[in-house]
Amino acid sequence: MKLVFNPAQINKPIKGKAAFISKKQISHFVYEFVFEMIEPEQIDFKAGQYIAIEIDSKTRRQYSISSAPGITDNDQRKFEMVIDVKPNGVGVNYLMNLQPGDEIKFIGQIGLFVLPPLLKKDLYFISTGTGVAPLKSMVEDLINKGLHLQHNIYVIFGTRYLGDIFYSEIFNEYFSKNLIKDFKIYLSRPEDDYAENYKDIQKGYVTLYFKNNLSINLNDSQFFICGGNEMIKSTESILLDKGVSDNDIFYEKFY
Repeated sequence: MKLVFNPAQINKPIKGKAAFISKKQISHFVYEFVFEMIEPEQIDFKAGQYIAIEIDSKTRRQYSISSAPGITDNDQRKFEMVIDVKPNGVGVNYLMNLQPGDEIKFIGQIGLFVLPPLLKKDLYFISTGTGVAPLKSMVEDLINKGLHLQHNIYVIFGTRYLGDIFYSEIFNEYFSKNLIKDFKIYLSRPEDDYAENYKDIQKGYVTLYFKNNLSINLNDSQFFICGGNEMIKSTESILLDKGVSDNDIFYEKFY
């Protein structure tokens, strides 16, 4: 993870309790979870941060918050996360077995992968899989604060198959309302008929967006990347080769 913020300006982590409200399946292997704070009554996090849920006295699992920081007091009571259930580990089993009203204990808000205080004109958010979670939080935070009027927001999302796509309805709505300037989906292993039914989806990796894009303003852009280690390294390498400053590339590795 690259440091993008002065740690002294980040709120100190809290020991919190929250009630499980609901979950819904949003792709073949991804579920969205909603929680409401119990103690303290609000969670004061910055977009891009995560919490560490206490599974038992010796085990914690970290999950990024996918919702934007609340604008009102009521908003600050709830937060959302997206979980990939494929690993089927102790954290996944714990969360999938929660019943509405069950209480979780966690440490949060944690993390330095947040928006810097000084933003450039063009902001690119690149992710694969559930790495989109902290970036969705950042994008929605910018929109909620009206900063999309001052900055051009680009969202590039990659996954393997059609059934792995999620949040497309949300980002397509933002695009249709001109809240973001572009939204592209890349599939690394699409089904044979994907092009017939999904003409806006690209075949390949998210790095193709930058290999094929000659209109990027290298002097007035910042890039926020979250996902697998190889994707991050490849994307960073392409951007550096194009002349992007290392200071304008921010990332967090998920696996």
